[in-house]
Amino acid sequence: MIAWRRLLGLWDTDQTGVKGMVCLAEVVDQARRDWLYAQNYYNTVTDPDLIDYAVFLTKAYERRYIYLLRKARQEGARCPSGINMAQITEAGTIRRAF
Repeated sequence: MIAWRRLLGLWDTDQTGVKGMVCLAEVVDQARRDWLYAQNYYNTVTDPDLIDYAVFLTKAYERRYIYLLRKARQEGARCPSGINMAQITEAGTIRRAF
């Protein structure tokens, strides 16, 4: 729920747009943490019925993270995790960055 509130906060910007940039950086960081959580969940799941869910969750969070990184790069936001967003071009690049 927090991530959705932060994502919706992107549209609540002041006149200069600085608040939107801060929110975007926070949303990108939250998306990265969600993606890492999904990877950890995939690595620890033991129930065969949950493996498909873990794969879906990991791929969904990864795509969301890629989308937000590209959006942040287009808007000129700095990546909070220290990754050079100019190098992010596809999902494989993100995997190598970690």
